[in-house]
Amino acid sequence: MTAPRVLVAGGGIGGLAAAVALRRAGASVTVHERAAELRSAQSGHGLVLWHNAVLALRELGLEPELRKIGYELHRHRFRDRRGRTLADWSMARMAERFDAPVYSVSRPRLHALLAEEIGDDLVLGSRLTGFAADRDGVTVTFGPGREERADLLVGADGLRSAVRAGLLAHEPPPRYAGFTAFQGVIWLPGSGVPEHTFLSTWGRGRWFVCYRLDDEHVYWDGVLGDGVTVPIGVDPRTMLAREFDGWPDPIPALIAATGPGDLVPVPVFDRPPLARWSHGRVTLLGDAAHPMTFNLGQGAGQAIEDAVVLAQELGAATASGQAGVAESLAGYEARRVDRAARMVRRSRFNGELTRWRHPLAVAARDAFMRATFDRLIYRKTYELTMAVDFVGR
Repeated sequence: MTAPRVLVAGGGIGGLAAAVALRRAGASVTVHERAAELRSAQSGHGLVLWHNAVLALRELGLEPELRKIGYELHRHRFRDRRGRTLADWSMARMAERFDAPVYSVSRPRLHALLAEEIGDDLVLGSRLTGFAADRDGVTVTFGPGREERADLLVGADGLRSAVRAGLLAHEPPPRYAGFTAFQGVIWLPGSGVPEHTFLSTWGRGRWFVCYRLDDEHVYWDGVLGDGVTVPIGVDPRTMLAREFDGWPDPIPALIAATGPGDLVPVPVFDRPPLARWSHGRVTLLGDAAHPMTFNLGQGAGQAIEDAVVLAQELGAATASGQAGVAESLAGYEARRVDRAARMVRRSRFNGELTRWRHPLAVAARDAFMRATFDRLIYRKTYELTMAVDFVGR
């Protein structure tokens, strides 16, 4: 098989990672992003790249650049709304075991790193409007009267993917997960956020997460379940200050220090897992394939894993000359569909726990966390997230 021509729809983290990976596998790749400006395509705040995501970026040769923009996290501390410890996980110990740290990172900086790798092959202001696949390739339409031909179309265009809609025309819309996240990044030296710590505070129908992005910038996430209404016309900071009143430091200080333009409400959605992502010469990747809530911290990591595995499968076919695109996509699905589905289900389950409001249910949940999280859940979570198969292939 000659070097394939690949079109990627969607210039987010998953789409750009796919382009980097596919290029390294010998493909010719162009990424089409509907946002007209790179700044718009880089929307978002902070994220955590767990060990598996770091290993995937290492496979792409990007770990040296990641070290420059990432901030190492060494522990994940869970506590209740009174500040009492529920569990305390050592990320540093697992970093030694898996030979890969955990990083917090600014989402725009990670996106910029990937975009720089793609260069002029990232086409902005290019919205996919349709596609037609046949035996020999895919014809993709971008805007009025503009078509491109490719051997493979990768839909990495997010939660409301146009490529997915073209494959699954009658699929229901994404399902609301039952909570909204209010996210902010602030410059706050001396914030009180512990160094190298992912701090997760659980309450009744509320959840608050914070961690440093570097020595001076802090990412925070105030999550409200659907039992909490946001009054029309009320400053969200006022509402959040009320909802998290009396919560332990540094939560009140983070909310108070956030400006109105630094706070973004994000309703959280996912979809039930699919049994297959590919049809002929068209496949899905990242949130287009398996949108999940952020409660396991694996959305970006799973998209980057997708990119690595897709490139490995297509690259192997290209090198051997014995398989076509469809066979490569079958291999990609065989390695990724079940793993991603487990992540979707586990993430949704974790999110349900944060929504509990009844005092007895919350007390039982907190007791369960104290009894099991430092041992059983810690082990099970790492068994799930670190069951990677792409390293050293």
